[in-house]
This record gives sequence, C-alpha cells and structure tokens, in this order.
Amino acid sequence: MSEKAITIRTGLDRLRYTLLFEIILVSAATAVISGVLDRELLDTGYFALILSLIAMGANYLYNYAYDRFDVSRGRVPTERSLKHRLLHAVGFELILLSSTLPVVMAWLELNLIDALLLDVSMMAAVVIYTFLYGLSYDKVFPIEQLQSITTDD
Repeated sequence: MSEKAITIRTGLDRLRYTLLFEIILVSAATAVISGVLDRELLDTGYFALILSLIAMGANYLYNYAYDRFDVSRGRVPTERSLKHRLLHAVGFELILLSSTLPVVMAWLELNLIDALLLDVSMMAAVVIYTFLYGLSYDKVFPIEQLQSITTDD
C-alpha cells in the first residue's frame, strides 16, 4: 500500500515565520497607529510590541494546530487552497481579537465599543496582510515533500 508522507514546517521554520511576520507588522502598525490616533511614536511602539508578543504566541500555536489539522485531512499545509488560506487567516484573527481586546481597551483607555471597532479595523487589515504574507512565505520558503512511501500491510 502506498501512502503519501506529508512534511510540515519545523519548529525553527515556524519561529522564522513568526518573527518575520511580526517585525514587518509591528513596524507598519507603529507608524499607522501613531498617525491615526495622534499618539507618541514610542507609546504606540510599546503598544504594538505588546500586541506582537501576544500575537507571536498565538501565531505559533495556531499555525502548529492548523498544520496538524491539514495533515489529519491529508492536505499539505504549504499547498492550501484559496478557501483554506482564507479560513486560516480569518480564524487566526478571530482568536487574536479575543486575546488583544482587553489590552486595546486598557492601553488606549477606550470603552468596549471603541476598542472593538479599532481592533476589528486592525484585524481586517491584518487578515489581508496574513493572507499575503502566508502566500509569499510559502513561495519563498517552500517545503520539499518526500516521495510516496510504500508500506506492507
């Protein structure tokens, strides 16, 4: 019987993915949030860094779990369909939203509605970024798949 062994990203590769993702995002977010909210660049930099640390932990765990989910369904994670890439990006942002909303409320001294509107706006932008980044990362750092293996039963 032939089975296709699916190779997934290593822990170090996941770390590279996460760090590059966050460095690019924190740099852009710091400048945008500072300008939009008319806040000091240093203050928004700290704020973005805290959100980044939350996101990095969530990103690592979420991508590991999602890769395992793909493999359990016989899918190669780096060869996700458009539908699965969109589900991946939106799912991550929903998990992240629930983790960051309290921080947004406290740091920016916003009520729940204002914080939710800001967080959802940031989330919408990050969903697009996540999708494009994931697609680009898989192209730049592809995972070579091993040939099919044969097992005797």
